[in-house]
Amino acid sequence: MKKGVNVIITDDKNRVLVLKRSSHAKSSPNLWNLLGGNVGNSETLKEAVKREAREETNLEVESHNDYFFIYYYPHGTKENAHTAVYAFKVKLISRRIRLDKTHTEFKWVSRDNWQSLDYTPSGAATLREFFK
Repeated sequence: MKKGVNVIITDDKNRVLVLKRSSHAKSSPNLWNLLGGNVGNSETLKEAVKREAREETNLEVESHNDYFFIYYYPHGTKENAHTAVYAFKVKLISRRIRLDKTHTEFKWVSRDNWQSLDYTPSGAATLREFFK
């Protein structure tokens, strides 16, 4: 089974950073998601969390805790089939966001308004678990 990570970054109002995938993204174009992605063969989950945050937003993060939720993509023909996505809440070290080419915008969403956007399945499931 492949592994992926979702990264929850919060601000001082407990809002969560979400990113919109570009229309040219190979996977889930135009959908909102958390920072994250696939775990490399020689990476630990926490190493993948740091790498993905840096690659997608240029943010430096620290993960002091283990994952709080696992989303299993159902079997099927999608590129994410047979993937377990581990969700981590992290501490933000740097605050200047610079998006990579696979994302077009970012927002901070709260418990009250996060459901107003269209998310990837793992993003929606992770946010639902985080905000419950």
